[in-house]
Amino acid sequence: MFVEARTRPLLAKVCQGLGCSAADAQLLRHHTNAVYAVGDVVVKIAPLEFGLDRSRTVVAVVDWLSAKGFPTVGLCSQVPAQPLVVDGHAVTVWQRLNPADDNPVTTAELGQLLRELHGFPMPPVELPRLQPAESVRRSVDSAHLIDDRDRDLLLSRLEDLGAAWSSMAFPLGDSLIQSDPQTRNALRRLDGTPVLADWDGIAIGPREWDIATVAVHCRRFGGGREAFADFTASYGWEATTWSGFEELCRLRELQMIATNARKSRPGTSAAAEVHRRLDGLRNEKGAELRRWQIL
Repeated sequence: MFVEARTRPLLAKVCQGLGCSAADAQLLRHHTNAVYAVGDVVVKIAPLEFGLDRSRTVVAVVDWLSAKGFPTVGLCSQVPAQPLVVDGHAVTVWQRLNPADDNPVTTAELGQLLRELHGFPMPPVELPRLQPAESVRRSVDSAHLIDDRDRDLLLSRLEDLGAAWSSMAFPLGDSLIQSDPQTRNALRRLDGTPVLADWDGIAIGPREWDIATVAVHCRRFGGGREAFADFTASYGWEATTWSGFEELCRLRELQMIATNARKSRPGTSAAAEVHRRLDGLRNEKGAELRRWQIL
């Protein structure tokens, strides 16, 4: 099971190779990946199912973006051959930057970052095609947290939203997309420059997907319409005027619920949040949206 009791010994092996101690390592996150801060680096340990090839893709894209001058968190230069493999787990080591707790990255700054990212050419790296409907279906099929009633609800919503996705004509077109852009996935360099982080979902897909993700985060986690208006003004496109935007946001929300249903363990606070979101999916009416807790 992918829990801290499993990843702490893996971290100790990584730190031994880096010549440092894991004794004072700070756990930053343990959901999709185990993320630890150790001195001036951040160690990210992927679950076994993430796969080494996927980590190699992330490393190749980040190296390419860095060479192009894009503001991204960088890999640790003292570990030239990444990803590492520790007991079958793909491990990457990153520069430790300011989490920006005292000076959060704004949605306007996020809009500038995404506008620049979406303007890049396709990288010389083989990347997956964004397939959100298939992602939802896989998550529902492998989620042990939900019962048959929950599965029926998710798959029923997916039937309609998946069909809408297949017929959407995206006005902005395809590009390199981050897939989960949000202010919590942005850090600051010491000089205050905002940079994007967390490239696990890097893919080729419609730019509108990244924009819908920002909209969902503004609605569900705080900031609301004003924060999203700041984002769209900075990005340079008024997303809400596109007829397919609300359906795309609902599909993004559905993916977030299904993905967390797959990742969360029964009896945890994350599991309780998944069930609360499922209840909202059943009972929310119109624009009266519940706030979500961060997982």
